[in-house]
Amino acid sequence: MANQKAVRATKVEKEEAKQQAAVSAASRRQGNKKTKADVKYYTCVGGCIAVTLFALYLAATNKPPKGSQSPLDQYVNDKSFIYDVSSNAGGNYTAAASPFFDGWDHAAMRYGFDGVFTSNMVGMSGAVQHCEKDKNMEGGALPPSYDAREAWPRCFPKVRNSGNCTSSYAIAAASALSSRYCITDNEKYDSLELSPQQILSCDKKSRGCRGGGVDSVWAYIQKRGLYPEKCVPYKGLGPKDAPCKTDCKETEKLQVLDHCILGGGIKEVKREILNHGPLVLPLQVMDSFLVYKDGVYSEGEDSKPVFSRNGKVIKHAVVVLGWGKAMGSGYWIVQNSWDTTWGEEGYARVAMGSILQEGYAVAATPATEENIAIAEKKKKESAERLAEIKKERADRDERIRDAKAKRDAESAAEQSAADDIDLDALDEEEVVDDEPEDVEV
Repeated sequence: MANQKAVRATKVEKEEAKQQAAVSAASRRQGNKKTKADVKYYTCVGGCIAVTLFALYLAATNKPPKGSQSPLDQYVNDKSFIYDVSSNAGGNYTAAASPFFDGWDHAAMRYGFDGVFTSNMVGMSGAVQHCEKDKNMEGGALPPSYDAREAWPRCFPKVRNSGNCTSSYAIAAASALSSRYCITDNEKYDSLELSPQQILSCDKKSRGCRGGGVDSVWAYIQKRGLYPEKCVPYKGLGPKDAPCKTDCKETEKLQVLDHCILGGGIKEVKREILNHGPLVLPLQVMDSFLVYKDGVYSEGEDSKPVFSRNGKVIKHAVVVLGWGKAMGSGYWIVQNSWDTTWGEEGYARVAMGSILQEGYAVAATPATEENIAIAEKKKKESAERLAEIKKERADRDERIRDAKAKRDAESAAEQSAADDIDLDALDEEEVVDDEPEDVEV
């Protein structure tokens, strides 16, 4: 009996021990679960904090050196800034608030106004080429001043308001080409206005309102042509909001025969404008240029470049249509795309050797009947000249072959004569050797 009780007691103790072990294990598992959840929570929070701090670091470091730009939170039309610009202009030009930049601070310029660029492959195969030298443009006196608006008053489209869209590359190209068509045939193309919106909506190699190439956009224009403004009206929007559509016929497009970079300097730029019409040039945007009102602009020591997000100076495309001189210094006449309320009714006089990239003027040849005839004539002359060169080369090669054949024949004759002489000599030697020796009897 005692043994049975002892056995039962042992079983009870074992069962209690098992239950206690199960409770302890469950408690440990629950603790592990809480620990893992806590680790996940704090890891997530810590990661978010790290990402935020890293983003703040990038924002703080991705900018030009201190003192090299205007404060990003300063408005373009800030009164004190405009006063300082006018004070530092030395009486050459004045500054004023422009409605175009109402509400814009320099951060907005930095994040929403960049995207225009130029190629670094000019002259390479498949890229835009340098303009060929035109013999007819060499020599001859240049006028001290020239304004194509005065010479061709109906050949300049209205000054555009680009809006909140980096479209100067498209506007400048369409405006310059419109003027060149009109200047070439001012009756047929009177008051012509071609569409920059077509470029924004249809050119897949440009980036719409995010910018494009001052030179590379012309490859699209030369391949596709441009519709008149009425066919694709300007909206200042990219392809998503302004689809590439029109009700106009393909035959209404105007084409470009060729385009090139004119890099010969100020005189060459002047001659090209005088003979053929406006050019497209890039300029570097300075903070003082944003508030230019009138006079001859040149960046002073206190002017600061406007930088993009990647730390490069923002480029902007304009049309250059003439030149002049004031107080002994030359200037260019520039058509901008910041509406008629900016500058001298949308235009500016910019000092030579200042912000314009004068060695990078883009010239295009409109496909007018006259230019097509000239191009065909040049093509024919080039083909004839090529045929002459081929004939001259063939004649030269034939003369070379004849001369070589003659030399070879003479050389063979000389060699044959030499061989005959050797054989004669050999015969004489053999005759002498064959004579019988004298024999004493």
